[in-house]
Amino acid sequence: MRDTSEDSCCLPFKQEFQRSKFSLHHDDPGVFCRSQWQRGDRNILWLLYRWIWAGFFAGGVIGSLVSSFNDGKWFIYLTDWGFTLCFYVCTYGAVVATIYFFKPSYFAPGSVALKIYWLSHYTTVVIAMMITLVFWAALYPSMPEMGADLYNLWAHAFNSIFMIVDCFMVAFPTHIMHFVYPFAAGITYGIFSLIYFWSGGVDFMGNRYIYFILDWERPGLAIGTVFGCVVLVSCFCILVFGFYRLRTCIYNRCSGQKQLEIPSTRASTETVQVA
Repeated sequence: MRDTSEDSCCLPFKQEFQRSKFSLHHDDPGVFCRSQWQRGDRNILWLLYRWIWAGFFAGGVIGSLVSSFNDGKWFIYLTDWGFTLCFYVCTYGAVVATIYFFKPSYFAPGSVALKIYWLSHYTTVVIAMMITLVFWAALYPSMPEMGADLYNLWAHAFNSIFMIVDCFMVAFPTHIMHFVYPFAAGITYGIFSLIYFWSGGVDFMGNRYIYFILDWERPGLAIGTVFGCVVLVSCFCILVFGFYRLRTCIYNRCSGQKQLEIPSTRASTETVQVA
């Protein structure tokens, strides 16, 4: 237990850079099923919130697939990968919340299902913000006519807005050392784009690239883009951790509660609210 006079909102940043923080084990499965702001284990508003957003992204993904399938080329774009991740994570979270609502004891500490949800949520938030920034900063200036398109707003703006809002709604913690998961997702897409190029793949307009900034006929540009995205992912991983700390700080100030550290993983510590 630490000195309670220490401000829990300003825990040493260096504490995040420990090997134990790679862990996806958490001793309280309920934090993945509840909202930071709800009272008690069950809350119908939280359940509705989860299913509304799952339906929101389901509508976007299905509508886009129907209108822009383009002989399967829908699946080559990082935008659609990211939007599908949003749909997947929201639906996964809704299912988890529903199970917990009807049977709070269902999930055990260290549940594999909750580990998957934890890493998926973190990865999706980071990737969504990267997609939004890259699209509006690097791609949109060359295709301004796409700005008013509903799906572009849905997949390049609403995705990040919702996922950031969700960071302030969920109850589970964020660890910077989980950066390995969004990194893995980004590297996977980079490798996919290279394999797609080598195999002679084209975009829906017949170009030999998926995005012009990821044109492997100009390897310097493509490698520079990949490197730039790595830097962005690093920054966004820290930013998402900042959202988590800000959320707990706001909660502490609003609830008038203090936080004491208790073991939340097998090898690390987290926080719990006490009156």
